[in-house]
Amino acid sequence: MPGMESVPQQGGDAFGAQFAVPMADPPATGAFGASLAFGTIIGTEDDGAGAEQAAHQQSQQAAPQHPQGHVHAQELMRRDQHGDPLMRRVGRGVRKAVGGSSADLKLESDFADLMARPVSGYRQIAVASVRGGAGKTTMSALIATELARARGDRVLAADADAELGSLPLRLGVLPERSLFDLAEYNPRSFEEAAQFLSRTPDGLWVLSSTRGGRIAGEFALDTFQNALGKVTRYVSSVIVDCGAGILTEVNRGVLTHSHGLVLVTPATVDGALSAKGALEWFAANQQQALITRTVVAMVAHAPQVGADLDKAQQMLTAWGVPVVLVPYDRHAGTGGPLDMAKIGVATRTAVIRIVHEVFARSLGAGR
Repeated sequence: MPGMESVPQQGGDAFGAQFAVPMADPPATGAFGASLAFGTIIGTEDDGAGAEQAAHQQSQQAAPQHPQGHVHAQELMRRDQHGDPLMRRVGRGVRKAVGGSSADLKLESDFADLMARPVSGYRQIAVASVRGGAGKTTMSALIATELARARGDRVLAADADAELGSLPLRLGVLPERSLFDLAEYNPRSFEEAAQFLSRTPDGLWVLSSTRGGRIAGEFALDTFQNALGKVTRYVSSVIVDCGAGILTEVNRGVLTHSHGLVLVTPATVDGALSAKGALEWFAANQQQALITRTVVAMVAHAPQVGADLDKAQQMLTAWGVPVVLVPYDRHAGTGGPLDMAKIGVATRTAVIRIVHEVFARSLGAGR
């Protein structure tokens, strides 16, 4: 895929070396205002997704309500909600048979080599956003699933949302035990710890903060760290889905102990500026090392994006962080359980690149 070339791990520029500046002098007061961010409309192809979304909303409004009991996520989803239309999915099969572009093949080769590297201890990768609604939990689920599919060892997705995290929903599991239960137990083997985990068809292990889709209890950093510490000895990688924000006690604790960070932000003017604000806060609060391990994921929530993403990427890559645009995806946009077979080609490629970038940085992080 054009523009998906590998980025150097130290001070790498994901979209062009001419935008990079030394990390020792971050542009903490860069003049990037909202007026500069507006430009031509950039986005993925509009293949009728807008009309389909409108029809989907109408069907949701007309659907019968469930006043009591648990509503399964599949009840709220339309059938065969693919990220790509039929002809593109056919094209994807053809490309698998005859091979993709040179950039795609290089990314695939580099990714395979990286995934084969052994891990000392375990690597913790946090997925965070400045505010809610950015697509953080969806990205957590996609990143963790892709990593589990590619690695030959155990990968864990942990829900650190202090309220009602939706990570289990996106991964298609409904755990009856939570991290609160694991925190009170002392497992002597992975088999004992696995009693408190769920597992997806892709082999990903899930540690939930909820039981049966319901809030399990008051959430605190020591509770989360206690539970996580009892299972990390048995896994190679942990993807932590943080709650909204970067300044809460739980999220700051998670970021402090993470070897890599995926900062998720909407592909909008406000989203680009909020990501810049987060990087500025890290730089001003003795978190410069975290910046070197950060990857920014700009997520499009509509088929067309009303912002100049080239300028937004230029602003963010000036901090030495790679920026990956995740295009609008119809299947991911349903809000239900994710099926990697239904994720669009461009979305899947973007996720692979994010995993490649942040995992490489996590391996270089000190313990």
